[in-house]
Amino acid sequence: MRRVVLVVAVIAIACSTPSTVAPLSVPLAYKTMATAAEFPTAPSCAAVSDVRVVDNRSDKSIGKRSVEGRNAEAATVTTTSDVSAWARTGALEALRRSAVTTSKAGAPVLRISIDDINTIENVLHRSGYEGHMTITAALVNASGRTCWQESFNSSAENYGYAGSVENYQETLNHALDRAMIRILSNAGFKTAVCSC
Repeated sequence: MRRVVLVVAVIAIACSTPSTVAPLSVPLAYKTMATAAEFPTAPSCAAVSDVRVVDNRSDKSIGKRSVEGRNAEAATVTTTSDVSAWARTGALEALRRSAVTTSKAGAPVLRISIDDINTIENVLHRSGYEGHMTITAALVNASGRTCWQESFNSSAENYGYAGSVENYQETLNHALDRAMIRILSNAGFKTAVCSC
């Protein structure tokens, strides 16, 4: 009988919903989440001389976490990581997967501005995660002329344990991959990356 009571108590604790959640800091670590088939193949002439990323967000937090169905104030999610370096790593990997030549002298610079990052963690027994990004990408030639520029939105979802750093990383990495896939699939980018 004691064993049954103990098992029921453990299940009740494991399935209970917290009344509040604490702020969380998430280190960013890029790892490709999109499948190889999702990355488009660039034209054979596609090349960039460099990738430069700037973090233009006015709010440096990366999201909020809250308990579903509670009126308690949402907790802030932050990072102490270099957001620009994280995004540059992902951008270079996406270019590689799409067969865009990098570090080619005379080719345009791919400039990426991170305009917004927003994660939402919805805590119940487990957590649902959403990650949203807005970035602006531009190709700039050696004389400083912008040949192409466009803004892109992307998002990703995840599910798992509450406050999981790994789930946050996966969600944000997937949103970054999807943003890069949208850039690389853009007709204007495909033209400008060969002619800028």
